[in-house]
Amino acid sequence: MLQIEALGPDGEYRTRARGAVADAAGDPALEISLVPGLVASHWIDSIRDVDIPSIAETLELLRTAADIIEREELLGDTLHAYEHRVSALTGTPIAVIRQCTELIAGKLRDAARGARLARPAGSQAPDLPRHEQQREGAAWCRVSDVFAVNAAGNSPGVHSMWIEALAPGYRVAVRPSTRGPLTPGRLISALRRAGMPGHQAIMVPTDHAAADAVIGRADVTLLYGGQDVVDRYRNRSDVLTQGSGRSKLVVAAGADREAALDLATEGVLYHAGTACTSTTAVCVEDDPSAFANALARGMQDIEPACPWDDRARLPCMPEQDAQTLVDGVLTSVDPGAVRLAPTVRRVGSAGSMSAVTPAVIELRSPSDPLLSRELPFPCVWVAPFHRDAIESLSDSLVVAMLTDADELVSRALELPAVANVYVGRPTSWLHPDVPHDGFLGEFLMRSKGFARDPA
Repeated sequence: MLQIEALGPDGEYRTRARGAVADAAGDPALEISLVPGLVASHWIDSIRDVDIPSIAETLELLRTAADIIEREELLGDTLHAYEHRVSALTGTPIAVIRQCTELIAGKLRDAARGARLARPAGSQAPDLPRHEQQREGAAWCRVSDVFAVNAAGNSPGVHSMWIEALAPGYRVAVRPSTRGPLTPGRLISALRRAGMPGHQAIMVPTDHAAADAVIGRADVTLLYGGQDVVDRYRNRSDVLTQGSGRSKLVVAAGADREAALDLATEGVLYHAGTACTSTTAVCVEDDPSAFANALARGMQDIEPACPWDDRARLPCMPEQDAQTLVDGVLTSVDPGAVRLAPTVRRVGSAGSMSAVTPAVIELRSPSDPLLSRELPFPCVWVAPFHRDAIESLSDSLVVAMLTDADELVSRALELPAVANVYVGRPTSWLHPDVPHDGFLGEFLMRSKGFARDPA
């Protein structure tokens, strides 16, 4: 099995405690070092007050790391071998893994972009020497020194986010998901090969108990997790939580139905249904039953394939896990509401790796709690939409809308618990200039008053 070690300030760190990671067929695939909480705390303390390269030097190192990721072997794998390995490990279609690799490389080559967009117009960039700053005004500065990332395992793409924290001088401690240590290990190895000091980015794999030590010792934390984890940390100002997306598409009366079906299908199948921006629910103003039936017909012929097959569009996992998912959906709804029943389909010539086929379930009310239930496969809930109950769209990372009614769009934008609103685009739409859930720089940076005596 592949052995993945922790990456401390002084290099690889092998522990006696090992975490076994199974692949998408349930077979042992790799072992990872598990760092004790005391060691994790010591590492974070040790990286807080060390010297780091300038912003300009860091940006150049990041660009070099992008080339290394694409062209060189890291952790024993070429880029192609890494993508195949991650696909087999997680059951994520290899096309998705490639998209994430491109996303990470793009972020490395333009790491200052997000921070620049987040900076208020009245604040000076952090890389400007003080004598170049305006006489009276604001300086854009870090709120602290050590940034921890409690990463998710549903997509390698989550590791593109924390890259921008390196540019203004944060020291980053990544606690990877047990399902996804390969991507941060490869990324941090590339950064070090490019010349970045070991204390600027470390990988701290731990068990769940020691994860609190990482979060508690860091100054600020980006935390991915399920609803229970989000609820636990929701009220902490030093923790930015990233939970379920519960992204929704609204199809208003009079909207082009074919266009709406295309947007829904694209969003539901995005990243095999596992991303926080994948469409979880479609809220239809006119005849939701007909829409649900049409959506089901459009997705019923999607063929399962091994995740490393270029044709794969569905997530794969051990057969028992897949069956548990399917049973959980079918036992929670009225059988008459099922427009497309999910099934477990074994893939490959051996083993017990299985794909889960799409599900389309029609709900009678937009207040049904299932409307916000997010599952790790293409499962979509179709419900009626009522303009006088627009609050049903709350608690959504993305609300996509197919409508010509500007007033409806404005009302959706004003909902405090909706992060993004897209008109005429799927929930999965992305652009580097558009915030994902606000800009990360809003959490990591602040404006400070700055003035210089003219004398």
